[in-house]
Amino acid sequence: MNLNCFDFKTDYNKATDDIANEFYLPCMENSIKYDRISGYFGSTIYIIAWTALKRFVENGGKMRIICSPYIVEADQTAISEGYNARSSEVIVEALIKEINGLFEDTYLSKPTRALACLVALDVIDIKIAILESDAAPEVKRLFHDKVGIFQDAAMNCVGFRGSMNETFKGLSSDGNIESIDVFPNWLEGRDKKRVENAIKYFNELWENNIKSINVFDFPKAAKDLFTKYASTDKWQELVEEVKEQIDLGKKWTAERKNGGRIPRPHQIQALENWEHNGRRGIFEHATGSGKTYTAMCAIRQAIDRNEIPLVLVPSTELLTQWKKELTEVFSDIDVTFLICGDGNNSWKKMGHLSAWTQRSVTKKKIIIATMDTAASDQFLNGVEQGEHLFMVADEVHRLGSPFRRRVFRINTGARLGLSATPRRFGDEEGTNAIFSYFGGIIPPPFTLKDAISSEVLTKYFYYPHEIKLSNNEQKDWDAITEELSRYIVTNMKPGLEIQNLMDDTRVKTLLIQRARIIKNAAAKVELVLHVLKQHFLKGQRWIVYCDNRGQLGEVLTLLLNNGFDAYEYHSDMEGDKEATLRYFAINGGVLVSIKCLDEGVDIPATTHALIIASSKNPREFIQRRGRILRRAEKKPFAYLHDAIVTPNRVDEGDLKQLSIIEAELARAIQFGEWAENPSCITKLRNVAIDFNIDFVRSVTGGYEDEEE
Repeated sequence: MNLNCFDFKTDYNKATDDIANEFYLPCMENSIKYDRISGYFGSTIYIIAWTALKRFVENGGKMRIICSPYIVEADQTAISEGYNARSSEVIVEALIKEINGLFEDTYLSKPTRALACLVALDVIDIKIAILESDAAPEVKRLFHDKVGIFQDAAMNCVGFRGSMNETFKGLSSDGNIESIDVFPNWLEGRDKKRVENAIKYFNELWENNIKSINVFDFPKAAKDLFTKYASTDKWQELVEEVKEQIDLGKKWTAERKNGGRIPRPHQIQALENWEHNGRRGIFEHATGSGKTYTAMCAIRQAIDRNEIPLVLVPSTELLTQWKKELTEVFSDIDVTFLICGDGNNSWKKMGHLSAWTQRSVTKKKIIIATMDTAASDQFLNGVEQGEHLFMVADEVHRLGSPFRRRVFRINTGARLGLSATPRRFGDEEGTNAIFSYFGGIIPPPFTLKDAISSEVLTKYFYYPHEIKLSNNEQKDWDAITEELSRYIVTNMKPGLEIQNLMDDTRVKTLLIQRARIIKNAAAKVELVLHVLKQHFLKGQRWIVYCDNRGQLGEVLTLLLNNGFDAYEYHSDMEGDKEATLRYFAINGGVLVSIKCLDEGVDIPATTHALIIASSKNPREFIQRRGRILRRAEKKPFAYLHDAIVTPNRVDEGDLKQLSIIEAELARAIQFGEWAENPSCITKLRNVAIDFNIDFVRSVTGGYEDEEE
């Protein structure tokens, strides 16, 4: 069937159109040639219409792809100034690193091996393009446009230009296209001319004839690496396995409408394993990896089974957020919500909660409650328990306190807990209660490292800065430490370990006072100005994350006085918070903030961050840094600067196991190991050794209670 037999629309948008079945699959199935500019090399596996690939190859199809490697900030300037021996070396190294990462990724290895087979069979030819720094704006625009041209055996051509979702990495049948304009050459006039221009532009680019863009053959070293993994006789088998992955995504998707999100491979694997575990368990998935949407996929299945989802959240902010997201995702069905908590009291009416929690085959219902509300006597006595209830607990570690554990009296069928760090540090009893009720961790955990290697989160460079206490701060530190030591010696009983004194009110108070010295260290504010003067470039988007309002005010004043475009952002600020974020996203600058990274505020456009807020809580440490790594357009890397405060000395008798220093230093070392520049932690390892800190053991240390 020729392409001119199809009545293609002039444009397609994922929100309203089925791009896969209406455009992308028919084009690939009936073409013998496909030229495409795909963006970054790692995106190549996402532009292939896997369900149509066999037909394309059977047609004798050939694919030409122009893409770019991820280039780190330090090498970008040298490369953009022109192609030379050093730039060639950098590009080859970047490509080989990307290719190895794709092959090693559990979820992407099959499509990458299939791609390698097709490259080895000369079905796919890849060239690499590098944009020079002096390229004209129109050249940059053309290069960044995702141009594609399909051609059939009768020379009918369909061109398209538009946007590809660079931030969502998922296999699909629509080439990851967001929206496109379509122009066929069998229509006379403007469309035909556009196709001719697109073909001419692509061919000139392919032959390296466009000024300010250097295009060259896929490096031999990279191609040899592909050949190493290629089993050319098994490519069809690999394609079938990839199609099975796509089908599982369709099975679990929560958004069953045009443009609906397909769950990523790690989400599909988690859902499948959860189902095989009797629909019970906890997803230990990193911040930013899509835990909420994964849970929504399970909730959609529960609604199909006429079950009633009961979603528990720890805060009123999340109560609102869950209601908003569920409403958007389930917009194709009529769902009624019952909100419990934060002044929503209709559930307290006589018999109301009981009626709501009875099984119904006609009504689709979802209950969202705060954990404290769900643990109350009135809620526990009013809910109709049974297998028809499906409990979902967001931030499930928050259910481990003695009061909230009352929720575990509710008898339900399916159960799902969500948390990046589900174990309650310093609270084995609470952790065991959570795991016993929900059924333990669903393997495998999806760590921050996994999220980065799978391109769910952005790769990053890490720059820890060790700073010292001032003389006066050190004196205060020593005085509190001495008082703490005296108190413990006085109150220690035979057979009692120091750890058992953690719940002592006086010990807690002294530890909080000592932690505040680290939190408010004067050197942190000085570090902000030093780092920004050295590294900030106009147009970049930086966030400086502070510990408290006082520190925020100091930093903001200092930056404004030194000519930086800086503005504050926090929950109690005057003015329009949303307008501030919009301005920041468009214009860049320095956002000085507190709490936003803890409250779940997403600022994915942030490319650089400096964190001067200290924490001994491992959850806060990982969440604050993980949120900076959320993907965004034109954000191949994130750059994270971290203030690590250490006292000038720690006495041998000090309680290092309770120290904010030990916990934060250990996790900084771990975070640095996952970075693109792991050598950054060499100095921190030496600091840990100087303080006699076992950083391997301490990585998972910390305590559930907040310092203040």
